[in-house]
Amino acid sequence: MRFWLALTLFVGGLVSGSVGLVNQIENTPIDRIVTSAQLEQQTTYVYIPASLLSSYDAPVSLEVRGEDVFVGVGRDVDILGWLGESPFVELRLIVNKQSETASLVELVRSGAGELFDPHGSDTWREEYSDVGVVRLEPVQDGETGLLVAASGVDLAPRSISLAWDLPPASAPIAPITFIGVGLMSLGTLLGALAAYDNWRRQRARRRGTGSGRPKRRPPRRVISQAGPDTRKGRRAARPTAFVASALIATSLTGCVTDYENPLLSPSPLPSPEQLTAAVTSEQATRILAETVEVVSAADENLDRESLELRVAGPALETRRYAYNLARRFEQEDRRPQPILDQPIHLFLPPATDAWPRSMIVVTGDESPQLLVLRQNSARDSFKLYQYFNLLPGSNFPEVAAESVGASVLKQDSKFLLVSPNVLADAVGDILNNGAASTWIELIDPNNQYLQDVAGVQAALVETLSNANLDFGHELSDFPMTLLSTADGGALVGLYMYDTYTIIPREPGDAVAISGDEAVLLGSAGSATGIETRYAAMLLFHVPASGSQSQITLLGATQQLLTAESIGAQ
Repeated sequence: MRFWLALTLFVGGLVSGSVGLVNQIENTPIDRIVTSAQLEQQTTYVYIPASLLSSYDAPVSLEVRGEDVFVGVGRDVDILGWLGESPFVELRLIVNKQSETASLVELVRSGAGELFDPHGSDTWREEYSDVGVVRLEPVQDGETGLLVAASGVDLAPRSISLAWDLPPASAPIAPITFIGVGLMSLGTLLGALAAYDNWRRQRARRRGTGSGRPKRRPPRRVISQAGPDTRKGRRAARPTAFVASALIATSLTGCVTDYENPLLSPSPLPSPEQLTAAVTSEQATRILAETVEVVSAADENLDRESLELRVAGPALETRRYAYNLARRFEQEDRRPQPILDQPIHLFLPPATDAWPRSMIVVTGDESPQLLVLRQNSARDSFKLYQYFNLLPGSNFPEVAAESVGASVLKQDSKFLLVSPNVLADAVGDILNNGAASTWIELIDPNNQYLQDVAGVQAALVETLSNANLDFGHELSDFPMTLLSTADGGALVGLYMYDTYTIIPREPGDAVAISGDEAVLLGSAGSATGIETRYAAMLLFHVPASGSQSQITLLGATQQLLTAESIGAQ
């Protein structure tokens, strides 16, 4: 009987171990998820959102095939801003849990917007283009998506595939496997013990206990109360053993572990809860280098028209007037101060999802410059909007990290010590009234620019005692630059005009001028009066509302615009 018990345990263990082995093979973890699409929609742009790229917690790779392939990398909000009202197709991931497959589907976004070439746009953090195929490993951060196109007019490439390389993993060994091995071991041990015991009995019989053969006792006949049974002894136990083995295997199948296929459970990264930096440092370096290249070429030839490619707003107006003045000096090199793209000491991007947007870059060593580059819309280039020479001794405030970016403030912000709209009037009042100005307690006058300009005005009053002088200061219509600082204040870049009017008091008197004003006027003076106009780009640090600190002037750039004789036709 022990032999059959051992056989039952061994067979049950063998069946259980086999079930566990099959389960182990079937549950071997997958190491790669691949989805692909052959686009059916006739579209120019294909948008791959960040949620699709981060569907699985594993590095993703993209492959795009077509005659002409372009892939732009950018934040979702920036890609959608660039697409605007143009029609496009968005790719989504669909998982079929029954067949355990994942596929890409096309979601059509209709529109009537203008088609545009995406190559070279400042909106892209990176861009890739090639003939035939483009492969890359996109960033997975919950906000960075992709735009796939060709020329912006031709149809987008048709073949797109995404693959996620899952980390190495091993399936847990099912408990039934260990149980099977244990039963086989126990069955083997019982079988060995039964064989050993049988061997000992047979050996004892061969030796005998006396002379002659041992008497064999006739078997005792037992009659079952259930009636006669044709199956006798060990033969009757065999089917029972196999039935028991089957029951053991069946009862243990519940110990098989269920494999959780990661393909069935995509988990995209959530979008950032707060606005993030709209421009990366690498992106800014590229944009700045392209801008400086255009400005340098225009400076070399004093080419007013080519400036428009990369210069706008106050910087464009100031630069053009500088060219106009430089042309008057035939024998001298009067080209304006060059704009520098290296080395970069500070980069402050905006944290925004709207346009226009401005970023700040500080460059240069001996004469540091603070440059403001502004992008009016997603399809426009960043252009040099303002540039300031940082003043000696100025303490630059702490700003947000490059990866975080600065908040964009409104021009009439109520969270600052004063409204930025009044800064031009306040500066004018300090220049005209000096220590008697009502703004002297809010704005620190101890800087080189205010002292120099106030000194020029005082000198004119002293030397032109026979003339009536008027000094006007007003804010221009160009929008300001306002980016937050770490202390709750703001960097405010404004553009203002300073107008000096000089009129003789007595008939027959004349006003004499010299230097650049005389060059622009075309004479050394005027009997009717002279009006000169300057432009000034000024950069302030305005503390937060309630602060005890003063407003400080950090940088300034002044340019003579015009010098005209009053009453001249």
